[in-house]
Amino acid sequence: MDVLITGASGFLGSRLKAYLLEKGYEVVAPSHGELGITSRIACTEYLQWVRPHVVVHCAALASTGYCEEHPEESYATNVMGPENLAVACGLVGARLVYMSSDQVYNGTKINGLLPEDAPLAPVNVYGRHKLEAEQRVGDVLPNAVGLRLTWMYDWPDSAYPHTGGILCMMRQALEQGKTVRANPKEHRGVTDVWTVVRNIERLLHTDVRGVYNFGTPNEKNSLDTYADLAVSNGFPASLIEADDSRPGRNLSMSVQRIQGLMENFEL
Repeated sequence: MDVLITGASGFLGSRLKAYLLEKGYEVVAPSHGELGITSRIACTEYLQWVRPHVVVHCAALASTGYCEEHPEESYATNVMGPENLAVACGLVGARLVYMSSDQVYNGTKINGLLPEDAPLAPVNVYGRHKLEAEQRVGDVLPNAVGLRLTWMYDWPDSAYPHTGGILCMMRQALEQGKTVRANPKEHRGVTDVWTVVRNIERLLHTDVRGVYNFGTPNEKNSLDTYADLAVSNGFPASLIEADDSRPGRNLSMSVQRIQGLMENFEL
């Protein structure tokens, strides 16, 4: 199976590329200069040349703060990029798997694990753009698959690129004699990136379509979640400090829908 990965030098894409190559896939991993996703013409011409079976779209502007300060750039990359790829995939008959985010739930007033059809009212630019991308891709390419990901992490000593995951924050805090502050009023899933990588590879062999929550479900608050992660990864529990100065929010996702379609979905 030929797989084209966008964002293959990033946090998720680099690990997915390595894993698929190890599994024997033919992987095409264009750089930003080789495939500019903000151009529909560039996307169409590149896919017509490569003719992949599947496009896994990992490229994005993923910093919520940066997107808030640069909404036009975020829109071009996070909304029009996926739509441009969806159009190109439709023209060449390729399947599209693209990444969305738990940020689409940021602003919900519902407690507990959130299903995909929970009322959505994202409060930041990144979340609103991810939601619009889901809608646009669905209109253009109904058989595309959108994956709403949680905050992901890897061990700090990983040879692959890092983007400041929770374990990196813990390592840095320990080295600097500081603490990691966690909000007991926040609920959010946190997922080992390699779990996501393995599940994406398994997804490629299904006929799943639509938008799905795609991470580790978690009903604990962030204070307890961080404390558990600290202890299970060899950090002292005292490294985690409660901080309830910020408002609460719930981004915890239910994965029952994708579990019902993928028997080997890994939690």
